[in-house]
Amino acid sequence: MQVIRTTLKIAIPCLVLWGALIARNAIHNNQPEPFSRPSQVRAQAVDATRLTATEYPVLIRSQGTVTATVRNTLVAEVTGTVTELAAGFVVGGRFQKGEVLVQFDQRDYEIALTRATANLAEANARVQEQQALAKQAADDWKSLGRRGQPSDLNLRKPQLAAARASLAAARAEVTRAELDLDRTQIIAPYDGLVLARGIDVGQFVSRGGALGQVHAIDSVDVRLPLTNRQLTYLDLPTAESTSDSLPNIELSARVGGVDQVWSGKLIRAEGVDAETQQLNVIARVVKPYADVAAPLRVGQYVQAVISGRILENVFVVPRSAVREEREVLVVDQNKQLFRRDVTVGWSDESVAAITKGLSNDEVLVLTPLSTVTDGTPVQATVDGVAPKPVERKREGKPAGSAKPDGVKPDAGKGGADKRDAASNRS
Repeated sequence: MQVIRTTLKIAIPCLVLWGALIARNAIHNNQPEPFSRPSQVRAQAVDATRLTATEYPVLIRSQGTVTATVRNTLVAEVTGTVTELAAGFVVGGRFQKGEVLVQFDQRDYEIALTRATANLAEANARVQEQQALAKQAADDWKSLGRRGQPSDLNLRKPQLAAARASLAAARAEVTRAELDLDRTQIIAPYDGLVLARGIDVGQFVSRGGALGQVHAIDSVDVRLPLTNRQLTYLDLPTAESTSDSLPNIELSARVGGVDQVWSGKLIRAEGVDAETQQLNVIARVVKPYADVAAPLRVGQYVQAVISGRILENVFVVPRSAVREEREVLVVDQNKQLFRRDVTVGWSDESVAAITKGLSNDEVLVLTPLSTVTDGTPVQATVDGVAPKPVERKREGKPAGSAKPDGVKPDAGKGGADKRDAASNRS
């Protein structure tokens, strides 16, 4: 009995161990394989556009303040009291060419003209008198039968010359008096506007005193600063330039909540500003007050767009698509992302014109990406057209569809039976 118990103590653990080994092998040889589901390729979604070469007219942008083409300070040419001012001679007032803007007291100058006229008549009479006396002297010389030629003094030539000189001086005095009388009226030299007025009715003004400032309204100018880079794409006016060949310019400003636009021409270039090292060019707008509702006024701040040269066979892309002014991102036929070095011919705040580095029908990425690795898969929405989903399947088989080499199809069933038998024995 003791032997049987000892034998069972040894046999039972061995049987349990043997059964566990059989179960392990059965589970290992018949373990199910999971299904491999189709998985969508994980790729960066980006917006893109398909490139086409085109022409691009360069638009050069600047800004400046409107100034008068012709501007004058009215100055009194005579001394006197202001007796009358034109109704339009106020700040902002408009006047016509030939209109009397300022009237001075004329009485003193009318008196001076009368005296000068009288002196002229007297001087003219003296000349006639001396001419008669000279003729009489010549006749007397002949009637007395004197020989030889009479002297100038005998013929009264010195007296006649003095009378003629007095006549010329009298005429000059009359001319001066007439000019002074005319200068008592300040007449508008052109159609214009009043910028400033420094006098009023009843005020005494000395010769040379400032009366006000006016400017012509037939045209206005705008001084525009340009950088050296902008000048590269602009044909500056020359002495041989015609009106049709001058670069066009468009000025704009917001007036009363409404955007207003005026057209003009670039007429000349000035010197380089010593502080900014920029070249100043002058744009001119003719008839700036033709539109009564929105005139282009002196002193107004405007934005300017100048028509520059036309770039041919370039690719115009958004400025945001260019990285560090030297590279862009393109998508190849395998839908992978690559960096591309390019040459930017022109760029402004919104667009860039690329001259080298791109080809027709290439796909350019428009979405800004901070970190880019060549070969990164992407899903590009090209010109608003979303890409079709791309799926990639991994090879795999469902559970029970195949068995490892050397294992019979019913191995799983046999292994399960053996596990059950072992369990019953234990």
